[in-house]
Amino acid sequence: MLHRLFRNLYCQSHYAWDFVGKSLSEASTMTEAKEALRSASRDIVETWLEIYIEAIDAYEDIWLRTEQKLKEYTTKFSKEWQPINEEVLTRMSTITGQPWSQNCIRVNFVDCLHGASAWWTEIALPPFPDIDVQKKLFSHELAHTLIPDYVLRTKLKDAGLDGGISHTIVDLIAFFSIRKHVTDPNRRGIKPNPDYYPELIQLYPVFEKCSMHADRCSNFDDVLDQIRKSL
Repeated sequence: MLHRLFRNLYCQSHYAWDFVGKSLSEASTMTEAKEALRSASRDIVETWLEIYIEAIDAYEDIWLRTEQKLKEYTTKFSKEWQPINEEVLTRMSTITGQPWSQNCIRVNFVDCLHGASAWWTEIALPPFPDIDVQKKLFSHELAHTLIPDYVLRTKLKDAGLDGGISHTIVDLIAFFSIRKHVTDPNRRGIKPNPDYYPELIQLYPVFEKCSMHADRCSNFDDVLDQIRKSL
């Protein structure tokens, strides 16, 4: 049943907003566009409701086994993170020349999550057992909230730079913000991997300088200018 429902959802929208473009492509007037969007939205909501109703009983059993574990992990990580929180956030802002626009970021630990996700004011993370690696993973997602991907890619395009380096930039921001707060910053899972992040070798010195000399990165345009010179 759940497999069928998820297949139905996939047919309606591969990505979160695909249904908008598809619906509008089938409309020739504003009235038709409004009705097409309402109809497509209802279909997606109804499918998610069916999935929720079908899965809720099984989820209750899972939650009984995971709730306490997640609470204990949250307490453990908070004790490690709270003393360094202000310094890490300040360093991120300094490295990028970007001020934080949100006053609060909500963090959710999700046991079944593969990887992590960041939105404007919210982050979802798996409870990774290695706290130092978790600090880096969390910092990476924080960097995504400081400079959302759609903003970063637009800035890169305007600067004549390849948008493919956006994830490299985010991970370097995270690394240089957290590296003094982990036991071994050069270990796997913490230091950015050149086999995974494009142009890392060229960009690494740029962000190292920005982390050491704040006057060289008074705003993000300065950072982009240095990136452009390094490539």
